[in-house]
Amino acid sequence: MALLVLLVAPFMAMLDMFIVNIAAPSVETQLHATFAEVQLVISGYIVAFAVGLITGGRLGDLWGRGRMFLYGMAGFGATSALCALAGSAGQLIAVRLLQGLSAALMLPQVLSLIQVLFPPAEHSRVLGLYGATLSCGSVTGQVLGGVLIKADVAGLGWRLIFLVNLPFCLAAVLVGARFLPRRQDTADRPGFDPVGVLLISLAVPLLLCPLVFGAQYGWPLWVWPAFAAALAVFALFLRWEARFPADSGSALLPLRLFRLPGFAGGVPTALAFYSGNSGFYLVLAFHLQNGVRLSPFAAGLAFVPLGTAFALASLAARSLVPRFGRKALIGGTVVILLGLVYLPLGAEAGGGTLGRALWLEPGLVLCGMGQGLVLPSLLSLALRGVDTADVGAASGGILMTSQFAGALGVAAVGAAYRSALGEHSYTQAFRAGVLALVVIALLSLVLLARLESRTRDRE
Repeated sequence: MALLVLLVAPFMAMLDMFIVNIAAPSVETQLHATFAEVQLVISGYIVAFAVGLITGGRLGDLWGRGRMFLYGMAGFGATSALCALAGSAGQLIAVRLLQGLSAALMLPQVLSLIQVLFPPAEHSRVLGLYGATLSCGSVTGQVLGGVLIKADVAGLGWRLIFLVNLPFCLAAVLVGARFLPRRQDTADRPGFDPVGVLLISLAVPLLLCPLVFGAQYGWPLWVWPAFAAALAVFALFLRWEARFPADSGSALLPLRLFRLPGFAGGVPTALAFYSGNSGFYLVLAFHLQNGVRLSPFAAGLAFVPLGTAFALASLAARSLVPRFGRKALIGGTVVILLGLVYLPLGAEAGGGTLGRALWLEPGLVLCGMGQGLVLPSLLSLALRGVDTADVGAASGGILMTSQFAGALGVAAVGAAYRSALGEHSYTQAFRAGVLALVVIALLSLVLLARLESRTRDRE
């Protein structure tokens, strides 16, 4: 029962991310919002989420992971209700920032509690379920978003996309209060690191905001000073964390984590893999709606086979990864590459809107299968060997890396897509975007192979 409660968090995180994207045009119309304000509704959540991840994970280490999970879940439900009540774009943006912070308190505890509550032999099985849940949330978000907007129950329109979170949150809090561990031994609890929190809270938005907003506004001059400031603040953060003794539990992000081959190799590997994932979904969404001319709802349905393949492959990874190890990781990445190579060919085949969409599906299924095999295995390897006292900080670090990767992938792959679109057709722009994804997948393949070999050598 505890696992079922924990999996509500990744399901809702993915559901919320995709369902809000589908509802963006309705928010713009009904709140009389500008395009920039609508982008802040989406991107503000992402930035706030990334800012709070390491701090949220560390709070779980210090004050109880079950307790922080319940606080985060309750906060997520409360802010969802406030989003539905927002009367202006400014109010919605402000509450979405709070919702992102609530998610940052909630989500790192999931990976932490999986590492703590389950023996190492079961981590692959449980993380397979975690990956399948992510897939179900993303597919449900895209389909359900279109259904709710179209249904317009009681004239609520886009507000329903936030109200749908409430029963999940309420159930998770009530059941979690009974089944999740909440006690924390306070006898030897180390101190908190407020300076580290301040520095990381400055560094993350300084890096993310240019990535999120720079491409939208043609990379204005303010982007480059922001990048430089981000690097400077990150350097200060690392220098500050290095002041803590190696065995101290007070550091926000203990640098001893980087002496573990899984975590040290997992951070750059996650950066490459997640940047490819985010860029993939961006280019695919644009091509399905602008190139193939599907409606937003039909485009959401086109993702269902991909999401189903992702979920099934994540479940299969539970047995494949312990049995084949590195070969399963490399095999999953090769399957992604095969799917990517097929997609431009499928985009040229078929006639009419339906035919063109159907010809893409074999490539999408292959990509979903590969992603489902790699994602839970990558998380397992990155957290392997992490001490129980640091697992929250490590989980927050990996999740924060995935947020950086998402913004980086959207910026890089989106730039390749837009540059080709200026002179060519949507199909040729799609081909340019997929070529960028192939390069990222090859880099991921190299990093995954090195990650697994390093962890095996250390063992």
